[in-house]
Amino acid sequence: MTHQTSLATALTLALLAACAAAPNPKPSNEPAPYRPTPEASPKAVRPATDTSGAAQNPAVSAPQVKTVEPIVAMVAGQPVYVSELLSQWLYLDNFRVLDQLRNLAMSRLVLAEASRLRVKIDAERSSQAYEAAVQAIESEIRASEYGRKSPKITLDGYVNGVMGLDPIRYRERLRDDALRALLGERVTRAWLLQQEHAEIHVIVVNNEAELKVVQDELAAGKPFEEVARARSADPSKKDGGAITPIVKGPTPLSKAAFETPIGALGGPITDSGAWLVLRVDARPAPLEGDWARIGPAIERSLEQRPVDPLEVKQWHAAMLGRYEVDLNPFLDLVNEPGR
Repeated sequence: MTHQTSLATALTLALLAACAAAPNPKPSNEPAPYRPTPEASPKAVRPATDTSGAAQNPAVSAPQVKTVEPIVAMVAGQPVYVSELLSQWLYLDNFRVLDQLRNLAMSRLVLAEASRLRVKIDAERSSQAYEAAVQAIESEIRASEYGRKSPKITLDGYVNGVMGLDPIRYRERLRDDALRALLGERVTRAWLLQQEHAEIHVIVVNNEAELKVVQDELAAGKPFEEVARARSADPSKKDGGAITPIVKGPTPLSKAAFETPIGALGGPITDSGAWLVLRVDARPAPLEGDWARIGPAIERSLEQRPVDPLEVKQWHAAMLGRYEVDLNPFLDLVNEPGR
């Protein structure tokens, strides 16, 4: 399934599902603003327990914390608790479970930043993103083995008949995720353009002999982009060596990007057995303000270049420094020690 960003891909992967007996519900023309789905009050819960430690130590005067745990099934009159389900899932598919937890945490960081910056998404853009997400999932269904056997299956029919989910609720979730992906792109790019950053092109080669060829061709006046397309081992070669702007920091590449004069060549830098030559194109002044001031510049930037994984990685690292993220409650729930 395709989506606009790696974050969007992670969110959309949580969706693919269902459709059949129910008629296709027609989505609203107006995208709803994002609001996390409220948790339903559990119909059945584990009896309240004391998690403060006071029960073991009567001298402890701290207030007792009462918790309840949802019951996910009843078997032979006995409850199956959500912690049992999560614990079994964790041990059977450890990496995927923790990845999904981190993805969920990242989506909350997106919402926190979007709220802080007061990001606005116009209704038409949101609706287009939703329709694109629907089309992507429908294409995925048609390309699947099930779709080949049932070529007339609709999205809602698949969600209802195969996944056993409510198509209307599924579409609401899909609309929310599409909007969250738009927000993710904008807060990521906003963070980048509000930092000191350098716009650069790079050429990456795997040994000193190739480095010498690159240096000789550049010294002879061959255009940097042409050399990058012909010689670079980096995926950026297809774009003539253009990469995500580099934020000012302690890394060798960042230092070179800020120490090299604009328009000049920098390097070579060696890293993990590879060699890198760069050209510094610009060091724009960082943007300042909330969305009302920076929004138009962010939108223009996204039209010129989509968010890429390196940009998301830089943003995510910065957000972990800005906001507290604690995944230990999940580990507590499944009786695993915290990290």
